[in-house]
Amino acid sequence: MGSIFTTTSENQIKGFAGKRHDVPFYLQFVAGYVVEVVHSEESKNYGGPNTINSIIALPHHTDKLYKKRASASDEYRYFPLLRGINDVPSKGDPVLLCTINKIQYYLGPLNTTKNSPTFNEDTAYTKELIVKNLSGLGAGNVTSRLERGESPNFNKNRMYNRMSKSRKVALDYGDYVNETTGDMLLEGRHGNSIRIGSRSNNPYLFISNQRNAGNSIETLGDGSLISITSLGTLRQHFPEYIFYTGADYKPVKGFTLASDLTIDTNETPPSKTIGNLVTSLPENGGENTDNLIYNYIGNQMLLHSDRIILNSKTENMFLSSNNDIHIGAKRNLTISTNKKLIIDSEQIFLGNPTPGGQETKMESMVLGTTLLELLKETLAVIKNSQGICQGAPIPLADDTGAPGGVNAKITQIEQKIDQILSTKHFIEPNVEE
Repeated sequence: MGSIFTTTSENQIKGFAGKRHDVPFYLQFVAGYVVEVVHSEESKNYGGPNTINSIIALPHHTDKLYKKRASASDEYRYFPLLRGINDVPSKGDPVLLCTINKIQYYLGPLNTTKNSPTFNEDTAYTKELIVKNLSGLGAGNVTSRLERGESPNFNKNRMYNRMSKSRKVALDYGDYVNETTGDMLLEGRHGNSIRIGSRSNNPYLFISNQRNAGNSIETLGDGSLISITSLGTLRQHFPEYIFYTGADYKPVKGFTLASDLTIDTNETPPSKTIGNLVTSLPENGGENTDNLIYNYIGNQMLLHSDRIILNSKTENMFLSSNNDIHIGAKRNLTISTNKKLIIDSEQIFLGNPTPGGQETKMESMVLGTTLLELLKETLAVIKNSQGICQGAPIPLADDTGAPGGVNAKITQIEQKIDQILSTKHFIEPNVEE
């Protein structure tokens, strides 16, 4: 019921006595439309695991008796033609049907001149004489969508634009103003896409989710974006975009780190920024923040979303860099661990040692065990100190005048002094090079 032999009055030959006869020819692919789709075992026409993503479809050209949607049965089941790549259609979608080795296959959904990634109506649709409302609603409640056999559960409230690509003078090859190189695109129905393309001969890969319905390109205003580029700054690939603050939409002029970004004019700009700290590092010599962060043009990857979670469920996670690692947050940074937190470095600074590129004198930390030993030695000296009265030593008195009062109070201090050492936090001792 997919591939058929058929005839047309436009393809004839002359026979006996000049009589004209239609010449039959073979149609490998026949246009049709989707009646039902098997998405899961809950679907109406589910017939076992092998029927997942199969469809019930009616061909527009057939040598069988005409069937209505309501009477289409398992004999009109079609399977995906390709093994691992399948764009599962929706009810009412136009498709191509064929029969190969007695197995019925489909390709589609088909595009039309509407060229919508969301939904394209079947242009060969003809209204059935009697429409049976499969949902059980009364005849007066038959909508145009049900009449055409489309699913009322398919969301057509927002029709998304087809993806496009405009020329970028700084990144594209050649001098022609209105030309660029096309990309390989995989577009979902509702604003997600995978773009495999290039600028000149420099490849890139973009994975975008929740693109605005009116946008035809990926932007940093998308819900989530993964960008892999080989040449060009992030601001060249993703210029000005619209940022939703939770109450309003604000324009942002190109990519900026969220920890350093100020959108609301009433918001106090952050003073502890990644940009300021990176610039102040001696290795960077006070170089401009834009050059250090935003003007990089080599291979780079961007993960951009409202929330990003990296989770290693059973094994380790390694974060490594050939140069520096910079972590910034506009609000708080917390680190928690059930056992040990180990920081191993040549020097550890709490605070910026070179604010504004100018080195400042930092205070040294105290080594607790060493300090404890010195305090104990000091207390021992004081405790063993004696006064002299008529040539004889006597214990030092406290403010009450009682002899030996100082020793008694030092003994109380000695009983508490070990408490100054933390059993949770440790610091590396000074080691002579």
